[in-house]
Formats: sequence, structure tokens, C-alpha cells
Amino acid sequence: MMSFARSFVAPLLCGLLMASAAVAESWTVELSKKQERALAELRGKQKVTALAISPDGAWGNAWGKVNEAEARAFVLGHCRAHLRRGKRDCFVYMVNGKVVAPKQVQTRKVSQVYKPGNGKLAPQVIGRVNAQFQGDRAAAEADFARLQAHQGAGIPLNSDRDLARILRQNSLMSTSKSGFAIYFDRFGGGGFFTSNSGGLTTFFDDWRATQSGLVCWFGARYDTGKQIGTQCLYIDQISKGAVAFSWASSAKTRRKGQIIAGDARLGAVR
Repeated sequence: MMSFARSFVAPLLCGLLMASAAVAESWTVELSKKQERALAELRGKQKVTALAISPDGAWGNAWGKVNEAEARAFVLGHCRAHLRRGKRDCFVYMVNGKVVAPKQVQTRKVSQVYKPGNGKLAPQVIGRVNAQFQGDRAAAEADFARLQAHQGAGIPLNSDRDLARILRQNSLMSTSKSGFAIYFDRFGGGGFFTSNSGGLTTFFDDWRATQSGLVCWFGARYDTGKQIGTQCLYIDQISKGAVAFSWASSAKTRRKGQIIAGDARLGAVR
């Protein structure tokens, strides 16, 4: 079995030129009543806590995050997912009970808003990873069968360095307007799946990406705590960030996806 993988280009820096071209506006910070309630919700919550706000009323708050960087990224993404074109961008207002924003902030109107799961807009707003990979379906199916038959402790899959590098701190997502985004962090990660009722959020504790193209994540659960278990898919090919894959549960159905440069579970703007 032979399989090759290389990530040719680092994740794209999205929105840099448009952000610099946008006219910044000065705004004297004053929380709306809803933003004040979001801030009050954080009192007594487990650290790390944070709040991001927009001058136009959007907000995002979080608690129980691993560190400040994660908390800042989450609240900004949550706040930005509630913006619309022409509204002013979000900024981090509070971290761990301390106001970190100045009394006057410089903000700008956004020209595009990515909402989680929108695979059509993600490449424009966040950016696609220009990566190459060739899988081996027969070998991947054999790896999956071995995983299913395994009854002992541990995970009987060796992670391939090259494919893991392509996925790590990036997202595998669909290309449709309403789809899914699975983010692979250094160890765990999570997913966002659009549904008729809005969106479903999942988390997982560990993952593996094999040389054959089998990608599995373990200890998956909904944000409600309901357990899902192990989930897997086969990556047949990645060409310039475009992905041909199948879910292991429906292996004969070939699907189109993409590798997005960052956490596509969160909102983003340009």
C-alpha cells in the first residue's frame, strides 16, 4: 500500500486586505440590556469566562473554556455568527470578570458573514487549505474492520503524520450552504451539523487519521452530554483542499467536502 500526503500552503489569511481597506469607526462602549444580561450570566460561572459584543447588539459569551485564547476565539465566533452584512464587527469586552476593552473602540462594518455550516461561503471568508492527499479505500476499510473488531484498551490505529497535519487545527466540511463542519484540534475537537431546528453541536476527546485515509474520532457526544461514541469516514482524495470522502456508515455513497483553514464551527467575517 502506498499513500502520499503533503500540505503545500499554510492556511490562508482571510479578509486581511478587505479589513485594512474598511473604514474604522470609533464607538464609545455602552452595553445594551441584552448584552448586560449576557454579562450577568457569567457571574459565578467556571473559569475561563469571556464576553464579546458588537456596537449593533450582537454578543457571544462563554465559560469553562480551557484557556483565555480559546475563550476569546469562541466568543468572537459566536458573536460574529449573529452579525449581518453592513453591521459593525465584534470585539472582546470581558475576560474572567475583567473588562479588557477600552472605553472607546475602533470597529468596522463587515462586508461578508460566515455562519457555521455554510460550505459555500467558508472558502471566501475563512479560506481553504491547499493540501494534497491520496487514500487507499481497500486499506481504509480493512483499518475500519480492525477497529470494529478491537475489544481491548486503547485505539488500534496509527495516525499518519501527513494527513494528521492537514486536518489538525483545520475543519473538514461540506460544500453546500447547509451542511456540517468538523474541527480537529491538537487532541480532541468537535462538529457542527445544520438541521431543521438550527444546529447540532458535538464534541470528541481524541481522533486518528491513518495513512489509508480512515479518519475516526472517539468519545463523541452532543453538547447536551448524550453519548454518540466512535464516528469514522474514508478520505479517498484531497486535491487543492477539495475532498472526496464517504461516511463509514454509508461507504458506497461518495461525497464532496473541503478542508477549511481554521475552526469552521465558529462564525467569521470579512
